[in-house]
Amino acid sequence: MINKRLFGTLPDGQKVTEYTLVNTLGMQIDILDLGGIIRRWLVPTKDDKQPHIDIVLGFDSLDGYIADQAYLGAIVGRYANRIAKGQFSLNNNQYQVDVNQGGNCLHGGRDGFNSRVWQAQTIDSESEPTLILSLVSDDGDQGFPGTLNVSVTYTLTASGLKITYRGKSDQDTIFNPTQHSYFNLAGHSSGSIEGHQVQILAGTYTPTDKNAIPSGEMADVTNTPFDLRSLTTLKGPLQSNHPQIKLGNGFDHNWCLDAYQPNMTQPAFVAKARDPESGRTLTVHTTMAGIQLYTANYIGPEPIGKDGTEYQGKHAYCFETQCYPDTPNHPQFPSATLNANEDYYSVTEYQLSF
Repeated sequence: MINKRLFGTLPDGQKVTEYTLVNTLGMQIDILDLGGIIRRWLVPTKDDKQPHIDIVLGFDSLDGYIADQAYLGAIVGRYANRIAKGQFSLNNNQYQVDVNQGGNCLHGGRDGFNSRVWQAQTIDSESEPTLILSLVSDDGDQGFPGTLNVSVTYTLTASGLKITYRGKSDQDTIFNPTQHSYFNLAGHSSGSIEGHQVQILAGTYTPTDKNAIPSGEMADVTNTPFDLRSLTTLKGPLQSNHPQIKLGNGFDHNWCLDAYQPNMTQPAFVAKARDPESGRTLTVHTTMAGIQLYTANYIGPEPIGKDGTEYQGKHAYCFETQCYPDTPNHPQFPSATLNANEDYYSVTEYQLSF
C-alpha cells in the first residue's frame, strides 16, 4: 500500500510530498521526494503499548530538513563521500567541482542530490510497494561533466528495503550515489548506540587524514578497532586510542568489502548491526565495493529531531554503500567512472529481523 501527503513547501515554492509505503507485515517507511529522504522507518514490536518503533533519525517538519547539515536519511551524489580539494582528472581533463567542507567536495557539493525535489512514480502493490524517484543532473552541475539521468527505486519487501540505483550520462563522468540514513535499532530517540553490535565483512579499510581524505593505503584491520569481521560491541572500538578513531571522533571510514567483484549484479551480505536488548537486527547486502560506517560523530541537538528529540553524537550509525572516498584520485581503488551512454546499476538491501 502507498499513501501520499503534502509535507511542506520550500522557500522557492516547490512542494514536497511524503510517500508512505506499507507492507503486509506492518512495516512502514515514509519517504520524501526532497532528496529521497527516508524520514521514518517503523517496524513492528512485540510490545502492545508500543506496537511500532522508528529506527531512523529525522525531523517532524520540512524546516528541520532545510536546516540539517548531516544529510539525515537522504540520497547523496553525484559523488558520495569526499573528493580531495574537489579536483580530479578524467580523460586528461582536469575538473574542479564544488568545495563545501574543509576545502573538499562532500556528497556532491552544496547543491547535491539531497537538496533536489525528485520526480516520483509509484507502483502500488500489497506485497512490494515501490517508489521510483528520478532527476536530471545537467552537464556542469556542481562542476561534474555530462548530463546524467538518475533514478533511485525504493521497494519495501517482506524483509526490508531494496534500493536500486540507475544512471546514464552522455559524457564520461564519475558517479557514486548512496543512501545516508542514520539507524538506531533501539529507536531513534533511545540515545547512545555504544552498546550495539556491528559486523563488517572486510579485511582492509582506507585510513584517512584529519579531513577524512584517504591516504591511498588499504590497511589490514587485524589487531585494530577496524576489525569488525565478527559481531563487535561498538563501545570498545569507539573508546579506543587508535589514531584513526581519534581523528574522526569515532568511525567515519570506508571498509573494502571482501565480497565485491567488478560488475556484480546480485547483492552480497556485507554488514550487520544488532541491538542486543531488543534482538532487532539489520543486515546489509550490496553490489558496491565499499561501505562507510559513520557513527554520527558530529550530530548535535539542533535542529531538534522527531518527537522533540535532541540527537547527539554516537546516537546512530550509517551504512553508506559506495565507492571508496576520493576514488578518482587513487587509481588503485575500484573505479567510479561511468562511461558515456553506459548503464549504471547498483543494488543495496537493508533487511530487518525483529
